[in-house]
Amino acid sequence: MEMNRASLRVGVFVLAGAACVVALFFFLSGGFSQNGVIYESYFSESVQGLDIGTAVKYRGVPVGNVTYLGLVAMEYGGSSEAVERQKQYRQILVRYRLNFKKVGSVDIGRAVAAGLRAQIKPQGITGLSYIDLSFVNPKTYPPETIPWKPAYPVIPTIPSTLTQVQDAAEKFFSSLDQVDLARLSENVTELLATLNKQMSSGDAHEALANLKALLANLNEAVRQSDLPATAASIRNLAGGPQTQQILASLDRTSAQLAQASAQLPALVASSQAAITQANETTADVQAQLGPILQSMQATMNNLRDLSASLAANPGQILAAPPPPKESP
Repeated sequence: MEMNRASLRVGVFVLAGAACVVALFFFLSGGFSQNGVIYESYFSESVQGLDIGTAVKYRGVPVGNVTYLGLVAMEYGGSSEAVERQKQYRQILVRYRLNFKKVGSVDIGRAVAAGLRAQIKPQGITGLSYIDLSFVNPKTYPPETIPWKPAYPVIPTIPSTLTQVQDAAEKFFSSLDQVDLARLSENVTELLATLNKQMSSGDAHEALANLKALLANLNEAVRQSDLPATAASIRNLAGGPQTQQILASLDRTSAQLAQASAQLPALVASSQAAITQANETTADVQAQLGPILQSMQATMNNLRDLSASLAANPGQILAAPPPPKESP
């Protein structure tokens, strides 16, 4: 009886331990965090470093975890002929849950059209990797057409940085394979031979010889022109007596001009005073002539009236009326 109770306690303890391990596994893998939506992506490269529970990040910020890793051919039933014919069936299927508490409600269709893509990135030098979500140019990385109906919304992928470098290297070496190195070597050899011939006896050799002769002629012309003597003559002329006399004459002329310029303000002031005095005299004459001209004008008017009266009645000269009496 005691043995049965001990065995029962051991069994219960083992079962409880197993339940704790399973619960821990589900907790670490995100089995208990159902607040999110599962998405899937298809990778054409190795997913080494990814595992269940691996982080999914948006530009480095954790937003979810990987929930499934598998083969597209096994998940969507691709036959061997389809696998050989269509490369899509040779991809790796990765599903992950995104936490809505961190990313909110997402319109996956609009996000993919705007360039949302998934990419595998390494975590330092640990050998582990994670899935990074980011926006890229949708024209550079258009979504891939798939021949099956996916079970969950699909986020397209782009190659990892290492894969892109490998692809570029493969294209480079592939282009080198297409180059005819033997023909290229022959062309280079022919080019060097042609250059050697031109430099030794061809047009280039003749051009160099003509250039050498031209330089010799220029040197002789410079030597015969006696440039040092010409420069010495110019210096002697600049320091000669005639040049000194011309400069002295220019100095005297400049002094006279300066003296004349100094007398100009007084001359201008005198002219201004004369003009002012003439204006004042003209004003006085006009003031004196004004009354005289007015008197002459009145006299002329009287004479005109008298002439008109005599012309109309000449006898009034003899029988003029007596002058009017002065009022008392």
